[in-house]
Amino acid sequence: MINDNNFIKSTAVLGLSGIVVKILSAAYRIPLTRMIGAEGMGQYSAAFNVFMPFFSLATAGITPTISRLCARGVSKADIVVIKRKAGACFGVVSVIMVAVALVISYLYAGYTESYFLFTGVMLLCPNIIFAASEAVYKGISQGSMEMNTSAKAAVLESISKTIIGICSVYLAGILIREKRGEAQLICAFSTVSVSGFICWLYMWNNFRKSYDIHSKSNMPVTTRHLFSMAVPISLSALVVSVSNFCDTVICLSIVKSIPDNTLMAAFPFISFTTVSEKAIWLFGVYQGLCLSVVNLIPSLSSVIGASGLPVITRAVSAGNTEQLRRKTDRLIKLTALCVVPVSLFVMFFSQDVLVTLYGDNGAQTALAAFFLKIMAPVAILSAFSFPLNSIMHAKGKSAVIFRILLFSCFIRVAVATGLCSVGRINIMGCIIAQIVFHTMVFIFSVRAVADVYPAGRLILRISYPVVISYILLTLIRIVTDFMLYSVPCVFRTFFCGMVFVLMYMAVMFFTSTLIDKR
Repeated sequence: MINDNNFIKSTAVLGLSGIVVKILSAAYRIPLTRMIGAEGMGQYSAAFNVFMPFFSLATAGITPTISRLCARGVSKADIVVIKRKAGACFGVVSVIMVAVALVISYLYAGYTESYFLFTGVMLLCPNIIFAASEAVYKGISQGSMEMNTSAKAAVLESISKTIIGICSVYLAGILIREKRGEAQLICAFSTVSVSGFICWLYMWNNFRKSYDIHSKSNMPVTTRHLFSMAVPISLSALVVSVSNFCDTVICLSIVKSIPDNTLMAAFPFISFTTVSEKAIWLFGVYQGLCLSVVNLIPSLSSVIGASGLPVITRAVSAGNTEQLRRKTDRLIKLTALCVVPVSLFVMFFSQDVLVTLYGDNGAQTALAAFFLKIMAPVAILSAFSFPLNSIMHAKGKSAVIFRILLFSCFIRVAVATGLCSVGRINIMGCIIAQIVFHTMVFIFSVRAVADVYPAGRLILRISYPVVISYILLTLIRIVTDFMLYSVPCVFRTFFCGMVFVLMYMAVMFFTSTLIDKR
């Protein structure tokens, strides 16, 4: 049986690896953004948005499914059988998704005359096959509460992507003069598949060392059983990916049709008259800069949710209602303590954070900071989707998650499409639609787990760190504006961040919030 110490240790291992991965991801995306610019990031994000629905459908449901199967106390021989059956089933699905992705992207690229988009998707597609196999191994690792393997694999993949990606994109920029931007993007897309292969090779080798791959078991693992658990999860991820796909296919196309003078008039506080493709530039600022920072915040809760899934599954299987509520409370509490201060810090210091990460690029930075101030608080709601989904997965409510996301994404696409067509709103329509989407998902998810965790208690868990963080950040912001305005931005950001963390931890410690007395 897994005790609280194991849960905390597992969460710490995945959490630490998640932080390292996000640091490495930033270490990759920051120089990448600087080298290819906002327009290049617009093309990069557009190709990813076309690719991601097929990637999500092929891989998203695998790790939670395998984790749930392995969390039921199976033997090593049973795990080998699970791996063998899952590898065959999901391997076939990944190959089919590669074929479909290539066909769809080719047709779309021809229709929009964005032929380079097909090249990007083609270079990304091998990673679907690698990631599907990796997901099986990661599910075994997390379900067996052996988080070190999964954590090391994630870090290895990020290290390889960072080193190979930065070096290849940089060399392409130096050695290739004609069509330098396209060459750099080709290197960036290829890096994703290469790093995926390296991660798969590590996971495959580790599994062979840890398990007897020729062992046999009588455990019944059927294709129907695997797909019955994986499909609802994959469909949920697919819905979100499709809505991002619509940002590219529908919203970007709408913004492109708006006259340039109208786009510039919508943001009078900046000047981007020298930008050639203004719609792509706006999309790159929104997707490449703003969302890249905002998405770092929910990643903290994703590792917490992944650690909590096996523990909550065991509590559900045992029928222990008291243990289930206690584990759920710990999951929610840990999520609130981590994501709330980070979200609010990004909101209060949006300009400083962006300059620290991407440098001061004038209009690009100013617009991204404006977007970030609006979206950062909503990241709190987005972050809670992971622990709330873990609760629903453990209770066999994966179909509920799909319905919530499907309805919310339908509203998101409708809102984005309607608002983006308004000249004065344009790309801001995507941001408003994101806010509506995350708010709806949070409300519906909270209602879905009310039998395990009451909504009132959840709001209280969130409200306390919100109030504390807001008071501390207001004081730090005032002091910064009056006393540290002449300090270089990078040092100011790190100094304020360290002071805030220390003050926040001190308040939480002295109020016994960080101490679980049960």
